[in-house]
This record gives sequence, structure tokens and C-alpha cells, in this order.
Amino acid sequence: MQVDLTQARRIAQAHAGRRLISEDEITTTGIAALTGWHSTTITRRAADPTSDFPPRLRPGVFRLEDVVAYLRRQEAPADDTLLRLAEFAALEEVAAPVVNQYADHPYLAQRKDSANADSKGRPRWRYRDLITFWYEVRPGKGRQPRGRPDTLLPKVRAMRDAALAAERILDEATIVEELGVKAPRARRLLAAAARPQLLDDDQRTALRPRVEQILGEAAARGTRVTGPALAEQLTIRVHDARALLAEARETLRTQPPPPAPAQRTISPSLATAVQLLRDARAAGKTLTGYQVAAHVGVKERQGFRLLAQANEYLAAEQ
Repeated sequence: MQVDLTQARRIAQAHAGRRLISEDEITTTGIAALTGWHSTTITRRAADPTSDFPPRLRPGVFRLEDVVAYLRRQEAPADDTLLRLAEFAALEEVAAPVVNQYADHPYLAQRKDSANADSKGRPRWRYRDLITFWYEVRPGKGRQPRGRPDTLLPKVRAMRDAALAAERILDEATIVEELGVKAPRARRLLAAAARPQLLDDDQRTALRPRVEQILGEAAARGTRVTGPALAEQLTIRVHDARALLAEARETLRTQPPPPAPAQRTISPSLATAVQLLRDARAAGKTLTGYQVAAHVGVKERQGFRLLAQANEYLAAEQ
């Protein structure tokens, strides 16, 4: 988890409550505001001797730098990591039945693949699909109506662009503090802002020549361009990438083929000299005009002229 120490210190002071803490300390409430975890979860982790959660300085108070270091060590699974619903529930710090009740939801049903099941046949989903479902799709009291973007999304996108320009990381705690929203909504906003936006007609027109160029280069290499690969390369949605690919393939298909290069005709004597020069180079030997003249059956001066023409011919081929 990416945590900025300065922001964490500001959040710690804002959520200190009635406790008197220094700038290097943070309370349980402050950690909850920083991470979005429930205070009971923090207390349980702090009391667990097998956990590497930082020890308390005194009841309900922790050393801020130790907490930040602990949070930075908590790495989220990779997007393609396969997880059961119960395992995902443990990562989100919620009870397994809370997540298991959505096992038959249409979104998860469409993304269920029997090949992803574990050794006991229990279904598993990719982590990115579970995250999208949990914060974007599942029904909830604080969720916006389907198809209607969050009213704060443009502002979060602007904050994210400003953070990227300043080479900083926009985290949930900053959104919670600056926009006054709760952690779940901050997660949804952050996830939605990170996704590529829908392309308009002008953007699609501007990208079309680039897509045609990518297709042409791939055809020359004998490789295939897929929608996900193009979406990653151009930082656009997969749906837009597939549409652009279809349009580019149709354009290239209707275009006339490029004219074939003119075939250069050479005399039999020059063809013999070219073959002699190829064989000599392959054997690592030096070919002279005298040898060319002897093989072709011409005068020595003509042999040197044929050797020079053979060198030019091979250079043009390369």
C-alpha cells in the first residue's frame, strides 16, 4: 500500500480525538481513517503475537513511522491472481458470508471459468474482476445508479492527473480528507479514475492512423495484434481498442496492395560473378577479378568490371 508520511501525519492529527499525541504518533482511529479498516481489525492485529503489526506505545496509540512502514509492506495481489470469494473477503477484512452471497451475481457468473477452479473444484476469479465487482458493480446503499458516474469522478480525475504531473501518488486517504467522503466511496472513485475513459469521435479519428501503422508493422513481422495488447499500448479501453482494430483492418483490406518492386534483370555473366562472390564470402575468402575472368571466360579487365558490378548488386540487395 502506497502511503505518504506527510499525509499520514496530517490524518493522524485530524483523527486524534481527545488523545494528546505528538507528531510522530497515531491512534487506532487515525489508522482506521488512513486505511479504511475497522478499528476492531486494527485492535485484533495489534493484539496478535504472530502478526508483524507495530506494537502499541500505550493503549490505542502507535508510532506513526512504524505503522506507515507496515502499510507499505502490504502488497495487493496481482490483477491476474486467482482468488476464492472467501480469500477475497479476508483481504477486504469482511466476513466470508458477506462476499459469498454474491456468488451467483450475473457479473461474477459471466467471469467464472471452470479452468480457474482450485484443486478441490471450488471456483476462483481474477483479483481485478473481484475488485471491480466489489467497488463498482455490487448493489449497495452508497452506490450510484447503474450507468450514472459518480458526481465527484471528474474532480478525482483532475486530482489524479495533477498527482501524476507532480510525480506523486494519489491515495484513498487524500480523497477522504479533501473531498470528505468515506473510504469505500474513495476506493470506488480511485478505481474509476484509473480506468481509461471512453473515446469520443475526435480521439478515435486521431488514433486511427497510429493503429493502422501498428497493424502494418505487425504484419511485416508476422505477428498478430490483439485488443488487450493494443489497449495497453495506447492506454485506452479494450472495447475501444477492438473497435479501432476492426476499422483499421477494414481500411487496410480495401486499400490496393503496394506496387511490387521492379525486378532487376542481369546478364548471365554478371549472375555468374554474383554467385562466385556469394560463395567466396560464405567461405571467408577473397575473390579477385582474375578469378572472375577465368570462370566467366572473359578478359581480365572485364573480370574486374564484373566483380565491381557484383559488389554493387549484393550491396543493393542488403
